[in-house]
Amino acid sequence: MKNGLAEDSPLNVESIHFTQLPNYDPQLINEQTEATVKRMQNAIETGRLIRDKTMISMKYPLKTVCLVDADT
Repeated sequence: MKNGLAEDSPLNVESIHFTQLPNYDPQLINEQTEATVKRMQNAIETGRLIRDKTMISMKYPLKTVCLVDADT
């Protein structure tokens, strides 16, 4: 982490474990991005469940995938 940080930077500490986490600011939350990521996670989880149910290994790529989104 030290690479690229100025010597006087507050992030330039002995160990990343000593770096303080930023404070939570709810104004920085983008609701549209949150919803998009949630839909993406649901699609991935559904795909994994279908692969597991049909015994298709994650090693093998699928030729096509069709996702239907009820929100759009």
